Amino acid sequence: MLVRFITALALMNLLASCAPAPDRSVAIHNCEYGSAQSLDPIVNSSVFDGSPTVSADETELLFTSARHPTAPRGQQDIFVSRRPDRNAPWSRPVNAGAMINDSLGDDFSLRLSNDGKALYYASNRSGGFGKGDMYVATRTSVEAPWSRGENLGSLLNTDAFEAFPTPSADGLTLFFNRSTTFDSQDSDIWVSTRARADDQWSAPQRVSGGINSERAEFSPALSPDGNRLYFASERGGSVELWVATRGDHTQEWDAPEKLGTEVNFPRSMTLGPFISSDQRSLYFMSARQDLAAAGACTPGTCFDRLDLYVSTVSCR
Repeated sequence: MLVRFITALALMNLLASCAPAPDRSVAIHNCEYGSAQSLDPIVNSSVFDGSPTVSADETELLFTSARHPTAPRGQQDIFVSRRPDRNAPWSRPVNAGAMINDSLGDDFSLRLSNDGKALYYASNRSGGFGKGDMYVATRTSVEAPWSRGENLGSLLNTDAFEAFPTPSADGLTLFFNRSTTFDSQDSDIWVSTRARADDQWSAPQRVSGGINSERAEFSPALSPDGNRLYFASERGGSVELWVATRGDHTQEWDAPEKLGTEVNFPRSMTLGPFISSDQRSLYFMSARQDLAAAGACTPGTCFDRLDLYVSTVSCR
């Protein structure tokens, strides 16, 4: 009997030693995120820089900046930077031009389509339906100039504030955020669909599955496969990046998880995520708070300090 007990115990220990140990370094839906790197010194400036979006090959970067050369300090325009390959440094940014930038209003919340031929964005320019409306500009090729931005219409845009229009890779689903005002806590993430690329968008619905909470959720970013949704939320007490996943587009989103301190620096404000086509780079904007400062960053205290960052992503 003692021999059988010892043999069984040894077998149990052997099986336990062969079983794979839990990987505690992979905490966010089986993905690891590298320490955020600033896009200094060429891209970021001394004023607000935000809403990054990149082409599929990561050689074109569009973003919003308050570095307008002639307008009063604070006006946000769309700028573009390029590089020959994804490992090269970014070129000095230039203004993207009057076809997509308004001469008086702010242009922000950028999302480049997967094929690089459509630029979705938001603007508070005159002639819209509300406090912030969503627009889209197109081009015939990635080398061609942009068309003039067109309003996405009154079915999506209301008298409230809509921003961050985020298309799926096939262009048939559009996520965005809607709130009473730019910084109100009633901001939620909504979704609209269409059957074909030239169809009208359907009446939007709030995204289900625990994405929205009693606090503000905004700036959604959808992975190319449509099964990973990044967004910013204040549910934890400060503006931070979260991610939710699903098995496929027919399933509900799993409960979202907050990204770690490699991305969400303590007491900072981090938002506007954009995941690259290969899902290896997560771009976002963040205002990094001095840890010795009195309080956490808020839109009212740190907005002008927002800069662009990128974090490497490794999923399994």
